Amino acid sequence: MANEDLVLRRRFIDFEEVYGAGWEDSQRNLYKYFAKSFGCRLVDACTAVPPDIVELLGQTSFRTSLRLTIAVNEDLLLMPKSDRNGFIGKGELFAWAPRSAPSSPDSFIWDEHISWLRTCYWYNHAPDGAYGSTWIADCKVIYLGSFAPLDEHTRNEFIEKVKAREES
Repeated sequence: MANEDLVLRRRFIDFEEVYGAGWEDSQRNLYKYFAKSFGCRLVDACTAVPPDIVELLGQTSFRTSLRLTIAVNEDLLLMPKSDRNGFIGKGELFAWAPRSAPSSPDSFIWDEHISWLRTCYWYNHAPDGAYGSTWIADCKVIYLGSFAPLDEHTRNEFIEKVKAREES
């Protein structure tokens, strides 16, 4: 990532710095990209895409139940840059349905990542603040959260493996 060191040091993204004078439109388009990715994930799971997600794609002003957070996976930062660059993936989709309609989920959590940067999707579900400030294309700056999924023992083993690999 082009500005990896800066983003990791500051732990926030300033959309005006990224996009310049047109940052408001550009961050809205970025949000729509993420909303479309979320909708595609729901379709892949044979789940209906909520109407507010579909409708926001063609609007400049919108209301939605989709909240995004962005977080740093501290454990992935232990890997050499050459190994973590190109490391992309999509997490599990979790869904909840109301008791009155158990086959019609209306609340979802999902995530995807590029290297150490994880985007978390929270639809009709309260975001976990540890994963960063909530973003719905409505602010100039987004603060990154932080998480380390490995337990201490596994993390220490991982560090040793990385060191041994670098020494060989």
